[in-house]
Amino acid sequence: MTLPKSVVAVLFSTCLSSFLLSACYKDEIKFGNLGDDNYTRLITIDTITPVISTVVLDSFPTSGTGKLLIGRWEDPHLGATMASTYFQLGLPADISSITFPNDAVYDSLSMTLKPDKHYYGDTSKAQTFSVYELAYQPEYSYASKLFNTSVTAKLSAALGSTTQLIRPSRNDSLQIRLPQTRGAELFNKIKLQAAEMKSEDAFLNYLRGFCIQVNAQDKGAIFSFTADSSVMMKLYYHTTIPVYQEHVISFSLTRTGYQYNQVSSNRTNTPLQPGFAGQTEFFTSEAYPYAFTQAGTGVMMKIKFPSLRNVLGLSSVVKLLNAKLIIKPIEQSFDNYGFRLPDTLFLAQTDATNGIGDALPGADGTTAQYTAPSIDYIYRLNTQYSFDVSSYVSYLLNSAGNSEGGVFVLEEYPGSAKKLNRALMGAHDHAKYKTQLSVTVMTVQ
Repeated sequence: MTLPKSVVAVLFSTCLSSFLLSACYKDEIKFGNLGDDNYTRLITIDTITPVISTVVLDSFPTSGTGKLLIGRWEDPHLGATMASTYFQLGLPADISSITFPNDAVYDSLSMTLKPDKHYYGDTSKAQTFSVYELAYQPEYSYASKLFNTSVTAKLSAALGSTTQLIRPSRNDSLQIRLPQTRGAELFNKIKLQAAEMKSEDAFLNYLRGFCIQVNAQDKGAIFSFTADSSVMMKLYYHTTIPVYQEHVISFSLTRTGYQYNQVSSNRTNTPLQPGFAGQTEFFTSEAYPYAFTQAGTGVMMKIKFPSLRNVLGLSSVVKLLNAKLIIKPIEQSFDNYGFRLPDTLFLAQTDATNGIGDALPGADGTTAQYTAPSIDYIYRLNTQYSFDVSSYVSYLLNSAGNSEGGVFVLEEYPGSAKKLNRALMGAHDHAKYKTQLSVTVMTVQ
């Protein structure tokens, strides 16, 4: 099986990762020898031009993230994205001890999911959610993973559908009624202790799993649901002796490592529409002076600094004091609702191959540096993410031939993303919202 380059990039950190974060990183660098009587000066340089692009993965893992993503949204900048989820339900632990009195009467069968308040899009629009039964059990595509492009065949007719408005802030739940005939069949199998109810394997050969998706024309939001006991199928029945009493049997998630989300995006008429077959990297331009980051759809902002080593030409002796990377989201491209900025971002190393390396560390030199946005509520010009990149810049200045070295700007690694937050970041030549590298050095003449 031949894998897309982006799959390999997600599954395997490039060999540069551990090497670049090794002891060669320093808080400051020195070139030449500092004499006793030399003239020194401090210089802050913010004219280094970062080369900025957006890299789009054609395939990335989505299994085992602990999140079910369902819905469709048409982003005015990134195009339409649709997410469907695939999962399986297992037998209740006490299934063998469930008995029905003679007066037990089946009532209904339904699927229930509770959103976890994360969403992407417009929650004021209703969508039609449909449940399909799978024709086969999900199986890993490669390296014990299922991907955004994986396909598990499902039966052609939907088991059930509902058109519903979901408002996560009001604790709404998604509830889909399933066919009475299928529920009655399941009720009778439990009642008769049929072979399909004797073990988990037998049950999964009988009820192989489910897919939930929305209509291809819906324009609402993509909702996130936690893969826990809040996702279940409930069978309702009642008894009448000695008094009327309602009962429920719940079937919860199982084989959570095989639960995955199918995520597809249509980039037509967007800055990320490929200009040629196989294009995965899109550079900023005068028409589109911005880049994107949205890990949940495999979209990553990339920054590299090919002209950085020109700093060394300032003097025979250069000492790096600090370096700061400022990334500014474009005003009116985000809000507190459907287009929320990523809660935090971090920087992950990359190179000309666009492989995803380790995260750049913070001040402690070991753990990743996560940065929350600083929101400019007054002037709306200086909303930004700020990163101390002194150690990384030190490495680049100390190492010749690193003009292709760069970083990805990420909320999460695409292979483990749980959210669909996105941001439009201004390029270095944007009129108002500029990505800047500010370097402070001491030179000796």
